[in-house]
Amino acid sequence: MSHESVKPVVFSTGKSIPWWQRPPVVSMIVAAAAALAFGLWAYSSSEPTTRAGASISNGDASLDAVQKTLRAGKPTIIEFGANSCVSCREMKPILHGLAQDPRIAVADVDIIKERDYISRYQIRLMPTQVFYDASGNETSRHMGTISGDEILERLGLKGAADSAAPKARL
Repeated sequence: MSHESVKPVVFSTGKSIPWWQRPPVVSMIVAAAAALAFGLWAYSSSEPTTRAGASISNGDASLDAVQKTLRAGKPTIIEFGANSCVSCREMKPILHGLAQDPRIAVADVDIIKERDYISRYQIRLMPTQVFYDASGNETSRHMGTISGDEILERLGLKGAADSAAPKARL
């Protein structure tokens, strides 16, 4: 066999391959599409969250902390804050003292751990206190620290039978 009859191996035709036909690009596109499909599946299969004020009839399992507290049928204060916030930590003893009052309901929501509350309740600053009447309607908001007496005033309980409520350190 002579060397003249053997054709050399050609690795390239000289034509460039379009970027979408190159093997590494195709594998990255397939991997990205698979990751997107998995992400969409995981997102759609997670438990749906409810919006503020939405009527919930599935029972207590689907209620968030705010909705559960509002079910008490009392004037309510909900504080949205975080343990990493100094002002929020200053509010904890005040809220704890108010929680001892049987006329009101109190909840403290850590929005760092429960981030969906930020958009659901339009929280812009920590701490934010949201006040509700006994019917569960929002009556007012306050951003920053607030005294126990001011909280009672906003809930409409200051001076209205102060002797009936236990004296908590506010």
